[in-house]
Amino acid sequence: MLYLYLEVDLSDDDADLEEVARDCGHTVAHPKLADWDLMGVTDWHGHACLEFKLEMKEAIDDTELHQLISDIQVQVSHPAVSSSRVVWVRG
Repeated sequence: MLYLYLEVDLSDDDADLEEVARDCGHTVAHPKLADWDLMGVTDWHGHACLEFKLEMKEAIDDTELHQLISDIQVQVSHPAVSSSRVVWVRG
C-alpha cells in the first residue's frame, strides 16, 4: 500500500480540513492506480493534509514513486477548497 498526502488551501476561514475530508468529493487518477480511499486528515511535517491510501495495480520501485508524485492527478471538490497539491507519497 502507498499513502498520498495532499496539502489543501482553504478559502473559507470557517471551514476546517476535517469538514472537507468528511464532505468533499474526490478523484485520484494514474494509469497504475487500481483503487484509493480517503483516510482522513493527518499531519505531514507540520502541515495538515488529506491522507489517501492508494492500491496500485503492480508494485512500483523508488524511481517510479518519485515520478508518481509528479504524475498522479488528485481533485478535491468542496466549496472551501481553493487549491491543493500532492506533497508526498510513501510506501
